[in-house]
Amino acid sequence: MKCYKIGFIGYGNMAKAISASFVSDKNIVGVYAYDVNPSASDGKTEMKNSAQEVINASDYVFISVKPQSASSALDGLDFKGKIVISIMAGMDAESVHALCHGSEKIVRVMPNLCARVGKSVNAFCTYNLDIEEKEAVKEFLSCFGLPSEIDSSLFDVITGLTGSSPAYSFRYAKALTECGMQNGMSFEQSRDLVLFCVAGCMDVLKSCSSLDEMQTTINNVCSKGGTTIEGINVLDKRDFDETVISAVNAAIARSRELGKK
Repeated sequence: MKCYKIGFIGYGNMAKAISASFVSDKNIVGVYAYDVNPSASDGKTEMKNSAQEVINASDYVFISVKPQSASSALDGLDFKGKIVISIMAGMDAESVHALCHGSEKIVRVMPNLCARVGKSVNAFCTYNLDIEEKEAVKEFLSCFGLPSEIDSSLFDVITGLTGSSPAYSFRYAKALTECGMQNGMSFEQSRDLVLFCVAGCMDVLKSCSSLDEMQTTINNVCSKGGTTIEGINVLDKRDFDETVISAVNAAIARSRELGKK
C-alpha cells in the first residue's frame, strides 16, 4: 500500500474543509500547511514555518491561495519533483506551471463549499500525470466529494455551475426558511422542514434523464387551480429560470476574466 503526504499552501476555509477529510484515509500519512496568517491553524494539520517547508515535506501540494495573491505567495519556491494541485479559480494549468517553478505535473481542481460535509463536486483535469498518480488524485478528491474529470476548456463553466452555485442554493433555502418564519414558524422548525424538503426534491430529480423529464416532474406538482401553480406563476412573471441562468453566466464570465489577468 502506497502512502502519501499532502501539503497546503494557503490554509483558508476550503483548505481546512479538504484537509479534515483526509483524516480517515489510511493512505495519507501526513498533512501539512502554511499560511501567512499565524492564526490560520485549526489544530488538525501540522503547520510549517514556510511554504517551502510544506513543499519539502509533501508528495502532493495543494495551492489554495487566492488567485490574485498567487504570484507573491509562490515566488521563489521550488516545486521540483512534486505534484501540484491547484484549486485557484480562473488560473489555468499553464499559469500554475509558470508560478510553480520546477513542477511538471499539474492538477487543476474546482471544488465547492460542500467539501465541509464531504459532498463537494470536484471537477478536475490533469497534466503529465501517470495512471497511478491520477488514481491517487481521484482517491484524494473522493475523500470530500465526487471527482469528475472534465476537459480543461470547461473549467470556467464548471466554476460558475458547481463552484459558485452553492451560494444560490443556500440563498433559495434561506428565503424559504424566512418565509416560514414570517408566517409564524420558529427558525429551527422552518429550517429543518425546508432543508429536508429540498434534499428530497434533489433525490427525486436524480431519476430524470432530460430537461423534459425535469419539467414533467415540476408539472406533476402543479394541479390546475391549486396552490403550487400560483407560486410558479409568480416565478414565471419574474423570469426565475433566466435569472438563475444569468447568475451562473455572470460567475462564468468572471472566471474567464480572472484567467486573463
